[in-house]
Amino acid sequence: MKKNYWNRLAEEDGITRDELFLKLRDLYHAYMKHLYNDPKDVPDFRIHFSLVKRTPDEGIRKGYKIATVSRCSNEVIFTKVGDAAEIENFENSYTCYHAGYFIMVDFREDNISPLQFITEQFCRELLHQLTAYGIKRLKITYMFELLISSGVTEFFYGFYRLDINFIQNLCALTYERSYANSKLYIPRFDVARDRRTKKNGLDVAFSDPVLFVPDNLRQIRKLLELSDKSVALVIGSGNKVIGLTREEPYPAECQVRMWGHMSWTITYEGGKKISYYNARYHIHVQKTESGLHREMQNLFRGLDEEKVLRLETVVRTAGRQRHGTILIIGSPEEIGQETHRICSMKSGTGIAGIDLSGDAEIISYLTSIDGAVIMDTDCTCACIGAILDGDAVTKGSLARGARFNSTLNYIKRKAELGKTFIGIVVSEDGTVDAVTKDRVIRLNLGN
Repeated sequence: MKKNYWNRLAEEDGITRDELFLKLRDLYHAYMKHLYNDPKDVPDFRIHFSLVKRTPDEGIRKGYKIATVSRCSNEVIFTKVGDAAEIENFENSYTCYHAGYFIMVDFREDNISPLQFITEQFCRELLHQLTAYGIKRLKITYMFELLISSGVTEFFYGFYRLDINFIQNLCALTYERSYANSKLYIPRFDVARDRRTKKNGLDVAFSDPVLFVPDNLRQIRKLLELSDKSVALVIGSGNKVIGLTREEPYPAECQVRMWGHMSWTITYEGGKKISYYNARYHIHVQKTESGLHREMQNLFRGLDEEKVLRLETVVRTAGRQRHGTILIIGSPEEIGQETHRICSMKSGTGIAGIDLSGDAEIISYLTSIDGAVIMDTDCTCACIGAILDGDAVTKGSLARGARFNSTLNYIKRKAELGKTFIGIVVSEDGTVDAVTKDRVIRLNLGN
């Protein structure tokens, strides 16, 4: 009797069919973890494998035997359905057919989503390699970012006629030596309602709209200087830049927020977000509270809510420093000792203690010079422009600059000396990282 597709693949690798399904589940899980900021945010996806070869007509007459695996369980569940559409959440899943079999991935997302296109790229490449090489020679992990990029590009071009490569080029191009810190609104191409026009939804209307195309790259980059976090350039019908607005996005528009060199966030479909930074895509999970606030609560466990909110205010304001900066935060006692040490060694500038949470303008001034700002968990600062000294005690990252690597080493060195400090690193590209003795956390300021 001829072995079916899944049994044949499993036999070639010397494993059972169930173990094969779990291996493929683990590959998709690794793919999802590559995409989410926090691996804990990966949804409880399910993958359904059809077990018997069927033509569409046979499927209608005989139904399908299905094996299902999920992220949170190592059990393989077997069921039979009369029609593939009977599988839970079928309408929001992606189904890939191959050689009379199918893989259906339910990524637990509703309505339109890049996840469908990202999953499609994964499944197609997976089945191609399985057929060509078998599971033993499967090499797909090194392609994760390429597959994700292809899926994201297809999604935004398909629904918004937005060329992601053009956005990348705009983020890579400088104007008077500065990278874009700008905002764009782009409409769904298939939605006629709620269109902005010269008479509706614009604060400034251009009399001669400019085509939003790569041929006009430098002209568009110049126009981006007119926008910022409060004012957006608007792309209208005909893919033309038609003006500026201070209003929030219309329901049928997506927002592109450019943060600096090769760094941007797209908000679409009522608040869903996907970002690109550090040469990787990241999907953000919507939460009822600020993502930054949640991370600050985790970073400063034991502090009361008022102190966490004040620290959040300082971090959020420092995060807007376009040239980058460093905050070193610790307990009042340990920061007091560290301030005295640094200032006595002439490695920083001492100032009269000041509460940074009370004046955003002061924070901008104090973070505008080289060196770190040393402050305690009460938001009191008495040292600025500090040089983060110490022997190298940990491996740095060649992909990151001196600001990040010196902070990473400094925090690790202080931990070895029994001091618990947290470093907030604001990079020139607009990214913000929290550095602890155990890990590095990317903070989403959401502004």
